[in-house]
Amino acid sequence: MSRRVNGVNRAVLFLLGLLLALVGGLGLATSLGAFGVARASSPVLPRQVRNFAADMPWFWWAVAAACLLLALLGARWLLAQLQVDRLQRLDLTTDDRSGLTTVHAGALTDAVQDEVRGIRGVSGTTAHLRSEPSQRLVLGVDLADYADIADVRRTLENQAVQHVRQALDAPTFPIDIELRPGQHAGRGLR
Repeated sequence: MSRRVNGVNRAVLFLLGLLLALVGGLGLATSLGAFGVARASSPVLPRQVRNFAADMPWFWWAVAAACLLLALLGARWLLAQLQVDRLQRLDLTTDDRSGLTTVHAGALTDAVQDEVRGIRGVSGTTAHLRSEPSQRLVLGVDLADYADIADVRRTLENQAVQHVRQALDAPTFPIDIELRPGQHAGRGLR
């Protein structure tokens, strides 16, 4: 999920939560008699409002349209949640356009993960291709407690990174590496 979608989600959910908390607090205060005993025991909606739907035939059509709009907005929000900035394919076609060359992300990331797992001191790895802010390989490396971080870093830069760039024929292809020392040591042992 992109940062933009995350920011919009947080803002909308915060405002919706704040609105619901205010309405809920107001309803609770009313029922506990904060606005008078008569108001606490009376119906929430006055008689005129309750009878409005019966007197206006268009009311339920307006309610249906509002519900449809909310459903469409909800569906749009759900689709935005499903969009991720991960690439499925990487286009390697050159400028001469005499053909089409693509690499499936899974093939590249699986090969990178296999190579990195073979480095001494690496206990696990994740890799995926991202499209934002630009096309790049994001590599997460979990290190064992005994790992020499400088040695692992040097091996990654001199071997794994160079192999990816050579395979893609892109000497400046951006690769982000996150080294996570001792993070997963002893997982599952209790």
